[in-house]
Amino acid sequence: MNIAEILHKQVEETPETPAILEMRRGARGRVSFADLELRARRGVTLLRQKGVQTGDTVLLMMPLSTDFYVALIAIFRLGAIALILDSDAKSDEVDRACTLCRPKAIITTTKNLIGRFFSRAFRKIALKFTIGFSLPPLISWQKSQTLETDPKITEIEPQTPALIVSTVGLYDQFKFIELTHHYLGVQQKSLGEILLLHPGEIDITLQPLLGLINLGLGVTSLLPKFQTQKPLMTQIKPIIDAINKYQPTRIVAAPTLLENLIEALLKKRELLTSLYKIFIWGTPVLPSRLNQVNQIAPQAEIIAIYGETAAIASLSRREIEVSDVSQMQTGKGLLVGKPAPDIQLRIISNQWGAPVVPYQNQAEFEATCRPYSEPGEIVLQGDRFLTRTLNELGDEPMNFRVGDQQWHRTGDAGYLDSQGRLWLLGPCQDCIQDKFGVIYPLTVECAVDYNREVQRIAFFSYRYQRTLVVEMADQSGDRTLFQRSLSSVLESLQWANVEALRVVEKIPMDKRYPRRVDRVALERMLDEQD
Repeated sequence: MNIAEILHKQVEETPETPAILEMRRGARGRVSFADLELRARRGVTLLRQKGVQTGDTVLLMMPLSTDFYVALIAIFRLGAIALILDSDAKSDEVDRACTLCRPKAIITTTKNLIGRFFSRAFRKIALKFTIGFSLPPLISWQKSQTLETDPKITEIEPQTPALIVSTVGLYDQFKFIELTHHYLGVQQKSLGEILLLHPGEIDITLQPLLGLINLGLGVTSLLPKFQTQKPLMTQIKPIIDAINKYQPTRIVAAPTLLENLIEALLKKRELLTSLYKIFIWGTPVLPSRLNQVNQIAPQAEIIAIYGETAAIASLSRREIEVSDVSQMQTGKGLLVGKPAPDIQLRIISNQWGAPVVPYQNQAEFEATCRPYSEPGEIVLQGDRFLTRTLNELGDEPMNFRVGDQQWHRTGDAGYLDSQGRLWLLGPCQDCIQDKFGVIYPLTVECAVDYNREVQRIAFFSYRYQRTLVVEMADQSGDRTLFQRSLSSVLESLQWANVEALRVVEKIPMDKRYPRRVDRVALERMLDEQD
């Protein structure tokens, strides 16, 4: 098995259908499935000529582009391993990746190589392929397109690594995850169903793996001039330009990006009329975000995906009932929908911070799982969670065994209702246990989310008190109305036993994760107020 076969299948079925529409290349940005494979086959020839072999690791550092997918598919066809890092990745991430994975080659832009001239990690890489101007010892990647094609797809074992990607671990450290050819095949099938992908659609593609899934399912990937490390506000115009030019039918995006897109379109009084599927994937998606997206795309089905790196559950805005809203407003948590059909999901007692003792068999495990409506830690089992972390501390607590099966710990708390739907309570480590009992901050955030006069809140234990910090949407209005709004917030949260209320001009957010509150900075701010 080789994941490169997914592209070859599409070449046989729809050779002239556009695989990629790349905005940065203008008229030359339309690349068919047949042309993409042809370029990849030539790329294999160049890699072989320069000494890259099956099993070698090749570092890919370039913007999401046609060149990126040509290189990625060439690496797959050769049976090598692609290590993907963003072209703007920080030096410590690059150094750690090179130390752990020891790439034999790198494919990147000339600009990136020059900018990292003093990087020891880069200097240790034997083969340097560049996109753009190059001089020896650099190797021009464009030169591959003058070579003969290599028609061979290397046959390898399904559990052979195909990709290495980076993510953030338990303790905010970088981890590097190996994804096998089998895993990518399973992921493609599963996400194709969850994301309702169909051949012939045009998808605004902002993530490398989603583009790979599109290639396997005959979906056209529209690539805006998007760079993940740049400020989001500078990214919105290229995305709108791509939408206006090609009229895509779907998009999968993070909540923060959509928030900026909504703001820009409302200012211009424009709607996204071509989109009929909008998926919000990333941090937990609060109800207000679904409603805001509906403002700019009233014709679209808007679906929230729960799961930072893997789609665990999904919920369409159209599926939310009045009774669900009432539950969310009164502290019952955030409804995230029914679990994906290809996974097993259970709720176990919250023992976050300690390892889960192995179970001898499924029956023993099931006897300890929480029944409907009882909260606990969310755990999962399925082929999409069988990945290997490379030499990183902190990975062991994320897994445990039930007989011969490996189960994955999410680190999130929640419960299943009588309809089999998952309700999220928030990270297990955020749980507050005090004289009033147990409460999760996300339940408070979700309840206040329905109050339009509140911009943002933070709820946590500060100086041993349940403290609600509020950032109001309009801080320049009438003082009496302002106080009335605060009283309304407190009255709606009687169930939360709020002991202290603090109002700040702006709640500080984590620069690395824009949807997370920077707790350290916030506590410092409150200390300075006293």
